[in-house]
Amino acid sequence: MMTCNRHTRLLAIGMVVITLWSCPLTASAWWDSGHRLVALIAWSRMDQKTRAATLKLLGQHPHARKYFTPPKDLRGETLRRQWVISQAAVWSDLVRKTDYDRPTWHYINRPLFLSDRSRRLLGPRLPVNLATVVPRAATLETGELNVIQAIRLCRQKLSAAGTSDTDRALCVTWLCHMVGDVHQPCHSTATFTESRFPSGDRGGNDVPVQGTTKPINLHMYWDSQFGGGRTLSPDLMRRAATLLADPKLAAAGRQAQGQLQAEVWVGESHRLAREMVYSPAILEAIRLGEADAGKPIPPVGLSKNYARMAREVSRRRVVEAGFRLARVLRDALQ
Repeated sequence: MMTCNRHTRLLAIGMVVITLWSCPLTASAWWDSGHRLVALIAWSRMDQKTRAATLKLLGQHPHARKYFTPPKDLRGETLRRQWVISQAAVWSDLVRKTDYDRPTWHYINRPLFLSDRSRRLLGPRLPVNLATVVPRAATLETGELNVIQAIRLCRQKLSAAGTSDTDRALCVTWLCHMVGDVHQPCHSTATFTESRFPSGDRGGNDVPVQGTTKPINLHMYWDSQFGGGRTLSPDLMRRAATLLADPKLAAAGRQAQGQLQAEVWVGESHRLAREMVYSPAILEAIRLGEADAGKPIPPVGLSKNYARMAREVSRRRVVEAGFRLARVLRDALQ
């Protein structure tokens, strides 16, 4: 297994020779930058056998030529392989609005009720899928699975002897993405209220907050913690090296890899959503908005302490996701 120090040196070398590549920017957990960071961290934790098996399967992917062929101007075998694994982490967003798109696979809306009254009235009839068991007839074409069910399905298919290499490759790309998704707290939770959000606030998408230049929403704020870059850039390589070199983050990653159940990951994110994402200021804004559901909620200003907390949480969650992804792929492919 590659050590963090060695990987940091390789990433530093890569920064000198890596160039920029373009791909569409899409809305997803952590946006493209965060997902690529998860993949780079996972790559650093994989042994050679798991790396080889992963790359071999990606070569069998139905979109191998379109999305997993490294640019000709990318020099160095290590960098080309890192580029491929980072592409795997964003593939499911690159195929939005196509036959491969599975919108509900990216999240689960565990409820956060604004009040006990909301819990009593809405709890028995929430219009959300909170199941954790995979339906018996589910396939990779099945829509309406939540992220827990989809992760379980892909892990089952990836390990099953009768699964085709094409389907196993699809499972690898979905896992590379969904493991990142589920570690973003807003992909675990939705706030429910009687009047304004009886169907939930869509993981914070319907809660406006003040951005640096214009209003955004709470979900976007958390997605954007690693920036909106569309490519595997030198800066992103440097960020991965920095995260890996942080002793506290590395320790958190090592501890996290002992818990490999998607339900546990969602539970962690749900707790973070309750305790940190939906701060008292945000809940107060929702509460005021509930009093007059016909008017827009004014954008909520987020404090410096909130911003610092969001950065710290996001850094830890990306590292935990990377360590866990490496272990999940190792267990499935060896």
